[in-house]
Amino acid sequence: MSGRTSGADAFTAKPRASAAYARRMMPAGRVLVVMVVALLTWTLMYAPTLKRAAEASPIGVRRSVSLAILTPIAAVSGFLGIDALAETIERAVGHDPKPGGPFVPAPEDLPEAPVTDDGGGGGRNGPSAEDEPIRVPTPTRRLRVVVAGDSLAAGLGYFAERVFRPKLVRVSRQGRISTGLARPDYFNWLSAMRRIVDVFDPDLVIVMLGENDQQSLQTVNGRPVAESGTAEWPTEYRHRVLQMMRIATSRGAKVVWAGLPICADPRLRDRARRQNEIFEFAADISPNVAYFDAWQRFMAPRGGYTAYFREGGHVVLIREGDGLHFNAVGYTILAREIAEVAVDAFGLAPRTFETEV
Repeated sequence: MSGRTSGADAFTAKPRASAAYARRMMPAGRVLVVMVVALLTWTLMYAPTLKRAAEASPIGVRRSVSLAILTPIAAVSGFLGIDALAETIERAVGHDPKPGGPFVPAPEDLPEAPVTDDGGGGGRNGPSAEDEPIRVPTPTRRLRVVVAGDSLAAGLGYFAERVFRPKLVRVSRQGRISTGLARPDYFNWLSAMRRIVDVFDPDLVIVMLGENDQQSLQTVNGRPVAESGTAEWPTEYRHRVLQMMRIATSRGAKVVWAGLPICADPRLRDRARRQNEIFEFAADISPNVAYFDAWQRFMAPRGGYTAYFREGGHVVLIREGDGLHFNAVGYTILAREIAEVAVDAFGLAPRTFETEV
């Protein structure tokens, strides 16, 4: 006969198809179990990261409750070694999974040449180097660039390594997630910057931080200094920014301080604007410091937030879904634009970095 199916065959074919379809479906109870197991696994993996974020959060009931819940889970994660997988994932995307603790130099952070005070590219004395351009690097004496700050800087540092030419520039990535200038009891950036300057002796320091500083300011010992929203807060915060700039330039390094970019959440914008005003003012009165206005550079043409950027006649997506951080394309553009600020302000040789994405 032809390929036509008889009535009996058609009748028996339907149950077989239905049975096969039923076998492919997962019972609802099993789906729930899989979801619960996946959630528990994720929680165990990232409990240490969540705990560190809670430690850096504003003092209060919410922080205390979060720490009470996350501390034992993080301990179990560390005991089982599950947190190692999360750290591997974080490093793969350019994040530093362990922000706490002082700056610990790696072998590549050590200067390639002996530190001297002759102005030839080794150590430099701050005041005498105020009007000097950044030295011209060579393959044997590469430029030393440090990228420091919070999670914005962590992403920036990862892609700055791709923008700067490795034959002429060495990049030290010193981004620390959940850090800032508000909570030196959690991470002391002033102390860390002193160590970075002493060990790495940078030619150029790129700083990007502040997203975690929208809270009350504490001392190293955790004592409140200025409550958020008070008249004392801007004065104390400006003092800390100026200290950071002075330390970063204390051996003659140049600094490009990148302001906070506009974020998607309108509730956070007013405070971020005020922080940027402090950054810009401090840069204007500090020798060897230039300010990069990330807010204006990456805002929508008519103002407001946009996740896109016009590049070479094309519109490209540059922001992550959280409405704050950049994606790979965005960080690459950000690194290149900061390098161009260093060209204009400090005479950085354009050949030290890629001029196109």
